[in-house]
Amino acid sequence: MKKLMFLLILVSFLLIGCGKEEEVSKKDVLNMSWEEIEKNADGQSVSITMWGGSKEINKYYDEFIAPNLKKEYNVTLKRVPVTDIRQPLNKLVIEKEANKINGSTDVIWLNGENFKFAKTNGILLGDINSKLPNIEGVDPNALRSDFGEPVDGLEAPLGQANFIMITEVKNPPKTAAELRSWVIKNPGRFTYSNPNDFVGNAFIRTLAVDILGRDDFTVDEMGPVWDYLNEIKPYLWREGKTYPESSERNHELFVSGEVDFSISYTPSIVENKVALGEFPKDTYPYVMNVGSFTNNHYLTIAKNTQNPEAALVFINYMISNAPQEEKMKSSVWGDGAVTKKLKEELFTPQLEELSPEVTEGIKDEWYEKVAKG
Repeated sequence: MKKLMFLLILVSFLLIGCGKEEEVSKKDVLNMSWEEIEKNADGQSVSITMWGGSKEINKYYDEFIAPNLKKEYNVTLKRVPVTDIRQPLNKLVIEKEANKINGSTDVIWLNGENFKFAKTNGILLGDINSKLPNIEGVDPNALRSDFGEPVDGLEAPLGQANFIMITEVKNPPKTAAELRSWVIKNPGRFTYSNPNDFVGNAFIRTLAVDILGRDDFTVDEMGPVWDYLNEIKPYLWREGKTYPESSERNHELFVSGEVDFSISYTPSIVENKVALGEFPKDTYPYVMNVGSFTNNHYLTIAKNTQNPEAALVFINYMISNAPQEEKMKSSVWGDGAVTKKLKEELFTPQLEELSPEVTEGIKDEWYEKVAKG
């Protein structure tokens, strides 16, 4: 019995010892030269955990990024689609608590409150931007903060989004007051996705800037906004008894002719969908007079990634001009570029995104003060 106990203890020490060696190795990747990182990445695989709800975006990764990454760096890309990025982040927290060194995730596509959650819980690799050679070509504004949260080098910007309204209506309403008048005169012809959807959340934030007259408000100050939304509620699609769960569902209602407006964070989506015959030919995007919420979305690396070198090489490739230029095409994705060479300021004035506390608070308060009312 004593002999068996000794063997178990010995095995435990050996396992702990191996774990420490792997941990040291992963910390060291941020101290390697870029030449060492590229050399080690040769032949590795890397996964990207990302929202999988867009066939255009999925196609971009599968048919452009994956083959070019393999061709240029001999790195194999695996796309891991999810419906809610918080799920893999929660899993990373559990893995951290369990001291799991080789985790389930390499690269993660995220921004806003999800980035803050990941940063706060200490599940990210570290200052990856200091290692990426192509970061020098990125717009420095995108490197500072993500929805008010300092980036601190923990994530690299992938693209830029601008909030837009979509319609065929001539002379559309461009202020909160004009929209209220239009909705009341045209009952059942307008709706917005509920604020659990990030696009629907941006719609409410845009109204709030107009109604409150400033862009530095807290959720506790949004009483007039809830009053406004309750005032137009009986005149919405299905009398406001239900709301689209996503902007994609809002698009479907627009295409089927049930409503006259939709909303999006991707301006070129209109050109793309008109060309494909999915939107009516006279559809166009516009912004409200107060401006367009603009934000960046990012790529980051899990602290317990199994392939840190391949993950760094992949992200460095994503912020180079070729994939950024391809991504900008309306026929591909239509996402805004983050490189200084390609970046275009299409929608002004631009509103700086509010903190994760405000966007998260809007979800809860809207449900209690509008949806349930």
